[in-house]
Order: sequence, then structure tokens, then C-alpha cells
Amino acid sequence: MLILISCLLFFMTALALIALRIFRPEARYTWLVAVGGAMFGFVSVFLWLTQLPLSLSLSGVPTLDAFNSSLIFTADGISFPFALSIAALILSILLTAVTQPVYINTSVWTGILALGGAGILAVTANNPLTLLLLWAVLDLTELIIHLSSVNGAGNNEKVVISFSTRAFGIGFLLWGSMTSIAEANTFEFQSMSASAGLFLVIASGLRLGVLPLHLPYSPESNLRRGFGTALRLISSASSLILLGRIPVEILSSSLTPFLIILTLIAAIYGGWSWLRAPDELDGRPNWVIGIASLAILSVLSGNPIGAVAWGCALILVGGALFLASVQNTWLNRVMLIGAFSISALPFSLTASAWLGNLSFFIPFVILAQALMMAGFIRHALRSTNRDSLDNQPGWMQAVYPSGIILLILIQLFLGFIGWDGAFQVGAWLQALIASFLTFGLVWASRRFRIFNPVRAHWVSSTESRLNNFYQGLWSVYRFFGRTSQVVTQTLEGEGGIMWTLLFLVLFVALITQAAS
Repeated sequence: MLILISCLLFFMTALALIALRIFRPEARYTWLVAVGGAMFGFVSVFLWLTQLPLSLSLSGVPTLDAFNSSLIFTADGISFPFALSIAALILSILLTAVTQPVYINTSVWTGILALGGAGILAVTANNPLTLLLLWAVLDLTELIIHLSSVNGAGNNEKVVISFSTRAFGIGFLLWGSMTSIAEANTFEFQSMSASAGLFLVIASGLRLGVLPLHLPYSPESNLRRGFGTALRLISSASSLILLGRIPVEILSSSLTPFLIILTLIAAIYGGWSWLRAPDELDGRPNWVIGIASLAILSVLSGNPIGAVAWGCALILVGGALFLASVQNTWLNRVMLIGAFSISALPFSLTASAWLGNLSFFIPFVILAQALMMAGFIRHALRSTNRDSLDNQPGWMQAVYPSGIILLILIQLFLGFIGWDGAFQVGAWLQALIASFLTFGLVWASRRFRIFNPVRAHWVSSTESRLNNFYQGLWSVYRFFGRTSQVVTQTLEGEGGIMWTLLFLVLFVALITQAAS
């Protein structure tokens, strides 16, 4: 029941905000209601530790007979850190919202709380059917929001393309599920076959922008901090949780080395682009691609627990950085704890990241990890284009840092307790090499222009380099679509019967000639 209670706290708080907006639009305590509900939800997720593992089955909900399964949710050592990270992110977003120019926005807070509840349901999904339905809900929500937040036909087209890649991800999840059922396995993640595991990796990689390399959402969206951060990171978490459920036997597949190579390309590209981004929000798509690539590499090395570690780092470390909208020197330095969290050093959040076998791919993995760490340090210490916290009222100066510090404390907490990958020494030598390389990249980024491109050039080059290939494929698709439309109109027009008779005569003539 604790799973249901936690989700209901987020959903009921969202409904309470809607009711206040309708019946008490002049109320000035809506932010307190939102923060209070998020705080209760966060504490309730913490209480899962007292009863792990937890299970919730909604057998009364109608499902497809072909799946022969009901909606099942499970809180265990894999889903708990994700759920705690999402609950902490929602609370942190609401706490840091006080520094926004107009922070009293009931509609935005309602959406953030609803996303939190849906995200917790997604990461606790224990079978493909449950996860598939929640993916569909999140994707449709994101599609509607993006279409309403971008301008122009070109940008709308990019949103649809991004939605299409997620739809393909759902298709691969369904394909993997059917493969598992055909091999007489039960319809749960714990018993998925190795052959189905490959489809699950591809499904997650498609949704995260890794397999193949592409932007997982339109970069022109007006969604920035707050709701934009919640939407990006929770959507990514719903895909990353799948990696933690993939069977270790996937290593036996002959396609694994090929997938590792493709993922390494995405990891290095994402890390390089993240390091050179003009600011953290413009580089957010590359943060998702880079960290998600490291999570997929961890799975492909036979270490699904490492993927959970990277997934939590994506939410907690990235969330703290993306919500830091106010300049505060000591808080910026405290955020550098995030570099320790993604370093894979002993007892860090990602200490269990590289317990698998990557053989001769290790140097490239170290490079990708160092690029992500160096980019994080560069953006965390950036002081331009941020307002000062000193000009804010005293209560805001106390509330705002608490939101950032909360995410940092959860990073440290998960490094020591609460899940299957906690309190690990890990591959300390590899982590140490990556840390030294990170310091070298940070030193070089302050002295060489190649690490600091001009903003306008950066934005244009990102679109041209990454999207040209996919735009070309989309143009080919539209060409065939127009050709098909012309053929259809021709056959359905007044001369359609004549064309049909002509094709029939030609077909009969070809068959007659072949027979003779």
C-alpha cells in the first residue's frame, strides 16, 4: 500500500491545487500546499525502507488477454532509489521556485506534482505491460506540452519526430515482451530471456537518444527550469529503470559488441557536446545522452545495478545543476559534490557503475565519463547570466538553498544505504584515472578556445551536425508519402478504373509470357 499512498499524495496535492485555483483563485498559500504535499510524498517514499520489498497488484484493472497479466508495481532495491530521486526532485523544484520572477503558478505546480506521481508509478512497474502503458501516458503528455510550447511548422515537425522515436521504443518493448512470452517465460521483468533483453536495451536507447544517436526531444522548446527539468528527467528515469531489469545473460549475444560500439560513440559525443555547451540548460539534451549512454554501457558489461546508479545520478546531479538559477558562491562549490557522485569513486553514488566487464573498451569509457564530469564542474562554477540571491528576502535566501542541498544530500545518502548498489568500493582504479583526466580537461577548458565555442555558432552547429542525417531520412519518408498520395489520387479519380484495367492487362501478359 505504501506505493499507492506515495503516488496518491502527489496526485491528491495536484487536485487540491486545481480546486484552489477554481474556488479560491485569490488564495496566497497555494505554494505552501504544493510544498507540503511534495514533502509528505517524499517522506512516504523514505518509509519504503522499512518494508522493502513492496508489491502492489491492480488485478481489477482491465488488461489485454494476450499478455495474461495485471498491472504490477514493485518497490525493491532497483526501483526504490529511482522513486526517492524523483520525489526529492519534485520537492526541490517547488522549493527553488521561490526565486523565479513569477513563482505563484498553480498550473505549473499541478503539472510537476502529477509528473512526480506518474514517474514513481513508472519506475516501480514490474512487467512490460505496466511500463508500456505509463510510457504512453508520459509520451502523450510530453507531445501535447511540446506542441503548445514551440512555434513554427519546422519545430512542430521536430516534436513529432521525437515522439515517433519514443513510439518505436514502445514497439521494441512490446517486441521483447512477445519474444519472452513465446519462450514460455512468465510476463515479468525478473524472468525475461536474454534474447528479449536485447530488445529492451534498444527500446530504452531509442527513448533516451542513444541508439541511434539523436536528440530525444526538440531543443527549441520554451520549457526551461522547473517544469522543463521535471519533464526531461522524469521521462528519462522511466526509460532508465528498464535497464536495471535486464538479465545479465545479454552478454552472450553476438550483437552486444556492436551495441557497445554504438553506445560509446553516443557517450563520447554527448560528453564532448556537454563540455562545450554555453550553459547547462542548452547542454541538457547532451547531459541526458551522455549519462544514459554510460548506463547502457554498464548494462552491456553485465552490470544492471550500475545502470540504476547512473540513472539516479542523472536525476539528482543533473537536477541540482539545472535548478541552480541564482548565483551563490558557496552553494556553487557545494554542488561540486555532484562531481564526486558521478566519479565512481568508492562509496559514491556511482561506485557500482563499472563492476561489469568492458575489456578493451575501458579507455573509451573513461574518456566519456571524464568529459561528463568536466562539463559538470564547468557548468557548476559558471557565474554569468544568473541573478544574485543577496537581493532576495530573507526567507527566500533560506528556502532556495534547501532545495539544492536536498538533492545533494540524497546523492550522498544513496551512496551508503538504501539499495542494492550502495556502499560499494567499485572499480576504484578506473574511477581514479577518470578523475585525473577530469582535472586535466577542466584545466584545458579554461585555456583553449576549442572548449568554449561562441554561443550562436554552438546552437547552429548542434542542429546541423546531429539532425541533418535524420532530417534527410525524414525527407525521404515525406517523398514516398507524397508519391503514395499521388498514386492514390490517380487511382481514385475518374481515370482510376482505366489505370486498374491497364495494370491488370499488364499483369496477365507477364504471367502468360512466363508460363510460355
